[in-house]
Amino acid sequence: MTEAHTQIPTDAVIVGLDGSERDATCLAWAAGAATRARKPLHLIHARETAAELGASDPAAVRGVAAAILYADDSVLEDAIASATEQWPDLTTTGSEPWGNPERVLVEASEGAHLVVVGSRRLSGLQRLLLGRSALAVAMHAKCPVVLLPDGARTDAEGPVVVGVDGSEHAQRAADRAFWIAGVRGTSVRVVISWYLEVVDGSVVTTPENPAWAQVEDKYRTIAENLLKPVRERYPDVPYEIAVRRGDAPQILTEESSAASLLVMGSRGRGGFRGMLLGSVTHKVIETAACPVMVIRQA
Repeated sequence: MTEAHTQIPTDAVIVGLDGSERDATCLAWAAGAATRARKPLHLIHARETAAELGASDPAAVRGVAAAILYADDSVLEDAIASATEQWPDLTTTGSEPWGNPERVLVEASEGAHLVVVGSRRLSGLQRLLLGRSALAVAMHAKCPVVLLPDGARTDAEGPVVVGVDGSEHAQRAADRAFWIAGVRGTSVRVVISWYLEVVDGSVVTTPENPAWAQVEDKYRTIAENLLKPVRERYPDVPYEIAVRRGDAPQILTEESSAASLLVMGSRGRGGFRGMLLGSVTHKVIETAACPVMVIRQA
């Protein structure tokens, strides 16, 4: 069933469209998520005016305002037609509100199951115009957000990877990762990182240090304690714990190469220790080889 220009259904999987070639990838990923979770699918194509662009960055209006004002108005209809043809059993609706994309999608996230947006790996003015929505939505959305980095693999093969520490927020991320793995019929790889530890006055930096195993045992115990209530809710989901030392963005990027989805906390101590939705998350989005789910701290 399809319908355009309707209100957003409760608990829907929302996909943001921008009229680019990336829309097809975002739509396919969102439709797959909606199908597996048995949720309705809602497509949003936000139309931004030159006045709104000028309010946020007057220089941005020059050279791009005309393209936005006179953009093809068939983006939503074409996307809905494509969804109808490819996923006829999905309940698919759409809307095309006026407003900047990040504000529209953040407002739409209230009561949503998930928001899916593309994230282009661009620089300079292009990054400001085309990449801001993904980051802003991930920072402020009221539900989990999945970002599809440009060039990342989008198949569902591989485990769901989640970075954790001992915090309550990390436990929320782990809970979502286990739920997704259960729906997909795959496993979870729980990754906990550390960088600098001092044991008995000695800095632990190499596996040759006798205290290395002691440090790894400490972090493995933290992960196991965090997972206890999660494992009770999802006893049939297979998982493994990986204790790794190193730079958080680099570790997450490496882990993403064999993952179907990378789950990150949005700020504070969600995900990896000290991770913020800023430089670390931005670096991971720029380099991740798979879709990235950002779970905002409540």
